[in-house]
Amino acid sequence: MIAAPGLDVPLELRARLADLYCAYGDAVDEGDLERWPDFFTADCLYKVMPRQNFEQGLPIALIYCESRNMLVDRVVALRETALFVPRTVRHLTGNVRLRAVEPEGLRLTANFALFQTMTDQPSEVFLCGRYHDRVVDDAGCLRFAERICVYDSTIVPTSLVYPV
Repeated sequence: MIAAPGLDVPLELRARLADLYCAYGDAVDEGDLERWPDFFTADCLYKVMPRQNFEQGLPIALIYCESRNMLVDRVVALRETALFVPRTVRHLTGNVRLRAVEPEGLRLTANFALFQTMTDQPSEVFLCGRYHDRVVDDAGCLRFAERICVYDSTIVPTSLVYPV
C-alpha cells in the first residue's frame, strides 16, 4: 500500500489496510458471501457503476446498496433466488493507494481485475476498473463505509451477480 505524497502513515495502519483488502478478496473469491457484508459499516454505500457515469457525477449504478442490510439481502438473493451458471471468480487488487486522511475516514483507491472460470471453458477477464473507497475504524475494526466499484467498460457481462 502506497500513501499519497505528504501523508505520514504508520506501518501498522498500512498493514491493517492491506489485510482488509486481502480478506475482502479472499472471502468473495472463496464463495463465503455471508461474510461479505461484515466488511462494511452498518450505514455504508456500495455501488458498481460505469466509469462514464462516475466521471460525469451521475448517480446511476448497476448495483446500489445503502446499508449493510441491503448487502445481506443481496447475499440472500444470490443464495436462494438467483439462477446463474456456476463459476469461479478471482479478484486481483493492486496499486492500493491511500489518497487522504479525513475526519470522515481514509480515502483510498485501488485497481481491480476480476477473472471468471466456468468449469468447461478457459478463464477470462470478466471486469476491470478501480475502487474508490472510504474506510473507517468501526470499534477497532477497519470497514468500508463506501466502496464505489467503477468498471472501465460501458458493456458489462449479464452474469455480474457476485460482489465486485
